[in-house]
Amino acid sequence: MLRNFLAIVVSVEAYTVAPTGLSRSSGSFLSSRAPAPRLLLDELSASPLLSNPDVLSALGDPKVLLALGNPNVLSALGIAVAATVGSAIARSSGEAIGAPYPARADGYDPEAADRFYSARLPLVVWRLATLTYLTGAFNVRLLLDYAQYKRAGSPEGEPWPNEKDRAKEALSIAVGLGPTFIKLAQALSIRTDLIPEAYALELRQLQDAVPPFDSALAKELLAHELNLPTGGLGAKFKKISAEPLAAASIGQVYKGELADGRQVAIKVQRPNILDAIALDLYLLRLLVPLQTRISNAARKVPTYPEDLKLARELVDEWGRGFVAETDYLHEAANTAEFSAAMERRGLGAVTAPTVIPELSTRKILVTEWIDGTRLDLDASPDVPRLCGVAINAYLTMLLDTGCLHCDPHPGNLLRSRDGKLVILDWGMTQAVPQDLQYALIEFIAHVNAEDYDAMPQDFVNLGFTPPEQLERVRAPDLGRIGSLSAI
Repeated sequence: MLRNFLAIVVSVEAYTVAPTGLSRSSGSFLSSRAPAPRLLLDELSASPLLSNPDVLSALGDPKVLLALGNPNVLSALGIAVAATVGSAIARSSGEAIGAPYPARADGYDPEAADRFYSARLPLVVWRLATLTYLTGAFNVRLLLDYAQYKRAGSPEGEPWPNEKDRAKEALSIAVGLGPTFIKLAQALSIRTDLIPEAYALELRQLQDAVPPFDSALAKELLAHELNLPTGGLGAKFKKISAEPLAAASIGQVYKGELADGRQVAIKVQRPNILDAIALDLYLLRLLVPLQTRISNAARKVPTYPEDLKLARELVDEWGRGFVAETDYLHEAANTAEFSAAMERRGLGAVTAPTVIPELSTRKILVTEWIDGTRLDLDASPDVPRLCGVAINAYLTMLLDTGCLHCDPHPGNLLRSRDGKLVILDWGMTQAVPQDLQYALIEFIAHVNAEDYDAMPQDFVNLGFTPPEQLERVRAPDLGRIGSLSAI
């Protein structure tokens, strides 16, 4: 899985370009038929080269890899391509590029993205050229490590050579890749079942230590969103911290004080964040079929149309949640709803910050300030109890309220000074349908009762097993397997 993750991550560089202009007419020389980038990558991914053993063997030859990794070769190629395409963009008018869909909880629209970026092919090509140039050396070093690992006989349980160094490089690349891949790295940092521990340890630094953007710009954006003149924040805030106290992939947080003395957290969204995210997601949808074919070819398994369809659907599912996070009003509603739901159920040990609605917009979120420490770093004796509270809270969301917090990395779980569990960052949530809740409850009941005969139907109800495979799942004696496992 790490190899698949790295194949994607190192194939898509950060959208670090400042908002350059690209006029609507600048795409007039482009074809208005099917999305050109997708056609190009589809042709490449279907190429017999990817299944040619001689080609794959050559890519594993250290001499070939060393030649490809020559900095002079990479620099010359990268600069030439990026400069050529970049100059085409720079010559265009000053109109902002924008995004193909709005920053709303239901805004993500891959078809709109296809239409939008097909009319802006220079931007897409520039991006691909830039990412290839800036990530090429890491790709080559990773392939050299793999070749060395294979020459050593692929020792089971042993890491690839230079794993710790590559993990540090992966962290640096994730930061440079921008918000989309910082978010992905944050999610993977707690999944040691998917990536090696060395990578997870490095990526955990992104849980609450993402590089911030300029504070002067942040305060200009804050004033604009609140319809205040530049420098007029004093009308709403008695004071605001000079620099952010925390920075995340989408925004950064300042500590402020309202006129009535209340301490608040002020989250300001990064400028043009949706522009960056939308382009990254579009590129991911273009690249995952190619990555799937390469991965399957390396494992010597065939690639079916269903594999490519599933790969794009996974990107779309993640994209929907990520785009929803750019709508801070959606996050405000989720935050308030969770606190109210826990209070109604008598679960006062867990809460979320109180939202200040009159100071919140789609790009600004103001909540009460929470004095607390990360749950995983707190040494208080009640932390084990709060871990149980967290489990209870997530089960309640999953099986009762139906609104599941989907970003539970350690940076979002705090112990407040009064001993409560506080869950932060409600931008990414998942609605749990009632039929799925019932199916989960039934499955848990059958596990507790050791009713193994009922479990195959549970697997179908949960979507794990296709209905037509039900009898095949029933064939093994699950009751006997359960009895053996208890011995």
